[in-house]
Amino acid sequence: MNSMLRPSSGSLEGNRAERPLLTVGMPAYNEATQIAASVRAVRVALEALGVAWELVVVDDGSRDGTDRELRSAVDGDDRIHVIRLVHNRGVGFAIATALDSASGEWFMVIPADLAMDLRDVRRYLDAGRPGVAAVAGYTATRGDYSPWRDVLSMLNQWAVCQLVGIAVRNPNYIHMYRCDAVSRDALTCTGSPALFAELLRRCQQVGQIVEIPVRYVPRTAGRATGARWRSILSTARDLVRLALSRRFGPDTRRTPNY
Repeated sequence: MNSMLRPSSGSLEGNRAERPLLTVGMPAYNEATQIAASVRAVRVALEALGVAWELVVVDDGSRDGTDRELRSAVDGDDRIHVIRLVHNRGVGFAIATALDSASGEWFMVIPADLAMDLRDVRRYLDAGRPGVAAVAGYTATRGDYSPWRDVLSMLNQWAVCQLVGIAVRNPNYIHMYRCDAVSRDALTCTGSPALFAELLRRCQQVGQIVEIPVRYVPRTAGRATGARWRSILSTARDLVRLALSRRFGPDTRRTPNY
């Protein structure tokens, strides 16, 4: 990644004395009303696990003071790293940026609105057995979704299953990926949420994907942006690209070493 995207403050950059078990990536765009509370909540949840961890927050070109709130939330904790993108690049690019900075054995994406009961992070780690390359979370019906978002969610699930060959209940929800199974340099869908499907596909090529139930928590502040037309169209484009690669590209399956 371009070093221009990284913060200049050493307190935000943080130090990595040992390889953590888990890296949590948190993309954030215009989340000033809740980002500090979310970072603190994730820190408390990760502390309770009793394992080495790090949190990489990517401020995706926010214009509402998200960066100021992040400085307050980090509070000198060198396990929390902040990367601020100059321009808004979308959730796919923000996640890929966090992945590029990750040093953990596992990489998990938790959005700035959390969208889950953080006590369930333990379930992900417990499911990360040898031979497992990804742990995919799924939820029951989300009561705060509009009918339009429900339809989009169902269409996305169908497309990911039929076009990409990944049969999981919630393709764009919170998943945990083994870092050795995914490489930021090889990713092609960093311009859209189709990155979730690409990450799962890469994990499927080297190991198992297991699903676990996760308790969903609705957003309490800010505004969701995933159902915008630009995001929908870019996701459709990238899913077609993945489908063509799956059908006509080389066989990239590898033998896992874990």
